[in-house]
Amino acid sequence: MVDFNSDGAFATNRSHILELVILGRRDELINAFQSWRENMMLENSKELTSKFKLRSCMFALYLELEPSLKRRWDASVYNKFRDSIISIKSDLDNDVILEMFFKLNNALDEMNLIKIDKVKTYDSRKVEGENEAKGL
Repeated sequence: MVDFNSDGAFATNRSHILELVILGRRDELINAFQSWRENMMLENSKELTSKFKLRSCMFALYLELEPSLKRRWDASVYNKFRDSIISIKSDLDNDVILEMFFKLNNALDEMNLIKIDKVKTYDSRKVEGENEAKGL
C-alpha cells in the first residue's frame, strides 16, 4: 500500500501510484478467490462468507477501474457488467462471478498492467523478409 506520509510518494508519477493501488486490489481479489475456492471444495460453512468477501473485493477493483472500463467497453457490455457487479443479491451465479473477474483481468491486460508477455517474438531467420517489408 502507498504511504502518503512519505516525502517520496508525491515525487512519484501519480499514474504509477494508481497502478500500484490497482495491482494491490487485484492481488487481494485473487487471494479472496483462493479462499472462496478452498471453502467450496471443502464444502465449508464459510463458503458464502468468502463469496461475499470476493464480491466486495471485485467491487472495490471495479471502482478503481470504472472510468477506464466505461471508455473501453461498448455501452451495453459496460451496463450489463455494472449491473452485475453492483448487485447485492446473494444468489449471484458462480459462473457470473468468474466471468466478471475474467473481464476485469482482460481489461487490466489490455491496459498493460498485468501483461507479462510484452516481448515480441523474433525469428532471426526472416531478417531480410522483415527488412524488405519495412522498405529497408
